[in-house]
Amino acid sequence: MRARICAAVVAQAMLGLLLAGAATGTAHAAATTYYVSPTGSDGNTGLSPDQAWKSTGKVNGFTFPQGSVVSFQGGQTFTGCLVFNSTNVPASSASTPFKVTSYGTGQATLKSSCTGDYSAAVTADNVSGFQLVNMKVVNGTTTAAGVLLQNQTSSAAAKGLKVTGSDISGFTTPSGSSSTFGGQIMVLGYAVNANSGPLDDVQILNNKLHGAAVTSNAGPGIYGWGSGTNITNVRVAGNTVYNLGMAAQSTGAALTGNGWDGAVIERNLVHDIGANVTSCGGASGIMTYTSNDVTIRHNEVYKVQPVPAYTAGCDWDGIDLDGGTTNSVVEYNYTHDNAGSGYLAYTSTASSMVWGPNTYRYNISENDDWANAQGGLFDVVPSAPKKALSIYGNTFFTNKDQTANKKAGASACFLFGYASGTWASGSQIKDNICHMANKGPYGKTGQLYYNPNGQTGMTLSNNLYYGTNTGGWRWGGTTHADFAAWKAAGLETGSVWGDPLFTSPGAGGTCSWSPASGTGPQPCPQAYTLKSGSPALKAGTAVPGNGGADYYGTAVPSTPNIGADAG
Repeated sequence: MRARICAAVVAQAMLGLLLAGAATGTAHAAATTYYVSPTGSDGNTGLSPDQAWKSTGKVNGFTFPQGSVVSFQGGQTFTGCLVFNSTNVPASSASTPFKVTSYGTGQATLKSSCTGDYSAAVTADNVSGFQLVNMKVVNGTTTAAGVLLQNQTSSAAAKGLKVTGSDISGFTTPSGSSSTFGGQIMVLGYAVNANSGPLDDVQILNNKLHGAAVTSNAGPGIYGWGSGTNITNVRVAGNTVYNLGMAAQSTGAALTGNGWDGAVIERNLVHDIGANVTSCGGASGIMTYTSNDVTIRHNEVYKVQPVPAYTAGCDWDGIDLDGGTTNSVVEYNYTHDNAGSGYLAYTSTASSMVWGPNTYRYNISENDDWANAQGGLFDVVPSAPKKALSIYGNTFFTNKDQTANKKAGASACFLFGYASGTWASGSQIKDNICHMANKGPYGKTGQLYYNPNGQTGMTLSNNLYYGTNTGGWRWGGTTHADFAAWKAAGLETGSVWGDPLFTSPGAGGTCSWSPASGTGPQPCPQAYTLKSGSPALKAGTAVPGNGGADYYGTAVPSTPNIGADAG
């Protein structure tokens, strides 16, 4: 009897606690879903499709229990802008996420109606565990951003933020705005109201981020904007980013990581970026700035370029570790048909962050810098890096006809700087292939190196060069016209001259793959695998800490091949 009485008392006490928890919103009960439909009513409970709410205003004005789901009817369009913060989502965490999604068939569409320099169709301000899943978000007016993830109210990090499986389009900095705020997704750790609140564990996965057409003014796709490096543990993966023409005077990129510490940007497809740009400093396909410990891998980036033709400006590069980027790696990427360089190392110090040490390895570049907008397939500018720069195991190929370029000459394989200087100890350029078959206005193909100011200090070793009637190697005040002269200069050890015997040079093209699959673009392009008899086979030199695998996923042996097909 006593046991039964005790059990009854305990059960009653537990029921009391659960009821109290439900009243205060602190119980870890099953998530409550609130439905929104054009046929609903804001006077309904919202707790079932038959009792759905109707408007975005009702959503904004409701106070949600922890772990709630707001679900909009799929295939329907809702007008307004959603704002979630500590007022209407007072309790949230990464372990009990607050989710906005679609129900029924297809994606629900949110058509923005708000305006202003810092406006956003969906704002999550210091809502840990916020998730936007399977939604379509379009710019219905002059809204600056599609989705804004920020923390304008706390010094503690907002954690566990996700945007997944959504289609976000048409957003850009409003015309005439003095701000650079705008784009499909803003990840903001920088204060717009005097509080630079940190963000942690941000995941942007499997979305479509785009404009309506190649020359639309939409852009960027993702714009990270931190204060110092207060945006931590970021993953950007599986996204398709395209048709972001941007404004004429633009900086940044389709995917911009600014103020990130610990990030992976992988398996994204980025194309048709920067069509309207006529300035320098943008656009790029993927770019980091004042960021640390970023890995950029397995991405395909192409047609970062002006449309319909090149008239003025520069950049349009594929992948750029820009000013103040430290301890980062660019690997296993395929860039092609970009108006500027495939790969850019912009080595300036920014916000007291000294660029480097950084590494570029096992990447492939085909027909980049077609407009000679940067001058090289790989550019290291504006000055000699103060911390180590490693460039190894990459393949560079171009056969572009550049005789009509507005800039004289043909693109070089490597272009160094606007000033003299000594590269930091440990810098190396090894095991790369430069196959230059482009043609400039003077009948010469591009130079292998264009180093007019004589930067020194890097170790050059075991690179393979090939081209008919090349412009030679420009090193300081001397142009070494042929391979014999380059060898005699003693600037490089183990260098090789000869046709690398690619499987199908120039035929890499555009890969066919789905970023959301979690694989690719490899093994595309197979055009740059090496055929039997290639002088690149087993002609490389070992590089410590080499990542272990080449572009095609093959283990790198102790004596590697030269180029991205290292195994």
